[in-house]
Amino acid sequence: MSTRFRGLVAAPFTPFHADRSLNLDVIPAYARFLRDNGVGAAFVCGTTGEGLSLTLEERLRIAERWVACADDRLRVIVHVGHTCLTDARTLTAHAAKIGASAVSALTPCFFKPRNNAEVVNWCEAVAAAAPTLPFYYYNIPSMTGIDYPVVDFLAQAQDRIPSLAGVKYTHENLPDYQACVAYAQGRYDILFGRDELLLEGTDAGALGAVGSTYNYAAPLYLRLLAARAAGHASEARTLQDTAIKMIAICNGIGVTHLAASKALMAMLGVDCGPVRLPLAQPDATQLATLRTRLNEIGFFDFAGRIGA
Repeated sequence: MSTRFRGLVAAPFTPFHADRSLNLDVIPAYARFLRDNGVGAAFVCGTTGEGLSLTLEERLRIAERWVACADDRLRVIVHVGHTCLTDARTLTAHAAKIGASAVSALTPCFFKPRNNAEVVNWCEAVAAAAPTLPFYYYNIPSMTGIDYPVVDFLAQAQDRIPSLAGVKYTHENLPDYQACVAYAQGRYDILFGRDELLLEGTDAGALGAVGSTYNYAAPLYLRLLAARAAGHASEARTLQDTAIKMIAICNGIGVTHLAASKALMAMLGVDCGPVRLPLAQPDATQLATLRTRLNEIGFFDFAGRIGA
């Protein structure tokens, strides 16, 4: 497949009203925000987008709105993973119909595939619903509980899934990641998915990366990538360490990283509303703590800006 994603791919939050119904009107401004801050693509309805907390109809509507906002500077990958194969195939066919650039699917996380052969069976069935649309396997063991060598998945899938373009690799197994990058003379696009390890990921061969913190801190990561490319290793390390501090702050206020990060977007002028249950929304004290700690590391000096 010819599709390749380079640089930063943000995993957008799904905007909700206060009652947690969809707020699709936020998406056009959100797309401009990402584009203006140097993000090259959006990975929608994934983990950060609370995809598995959405109805099928909601996911279709979100995909449509994001694709309507897409252009050559901001392409859209639609996450189509589901516990129900029929729904996953519906999402895949719909993504092709509306003009998405690619789809990606994690494995079911209740009845789980027991080995890579079963992962390939699942992905083959999902991808076949849009046989010419680039397909990315979404490897995220922290959420699915599926932790098989992805390079072995590629070896088994290459002759079974003609549309296989690559992997969204959200895991810390850098040797396996590097093996995937090198597999079949670099045939596949292996997108790195751990923001706190972006520097290590690029050292392992990553050319594109998908992450939640690229929503609001893309300028920091772009400086990191530029410093590494220029051979300024110490500067790149310092910038990565700053990102790690930022991530730790979002992890440390008493709610999930996702909930804290989604609230943070409102501080930057892109109000995505609350998270859905069972996730807990930060209270006023936690939000004040979040802002104070982010100020201490200079976050609002390096964060994304409206109209940047």
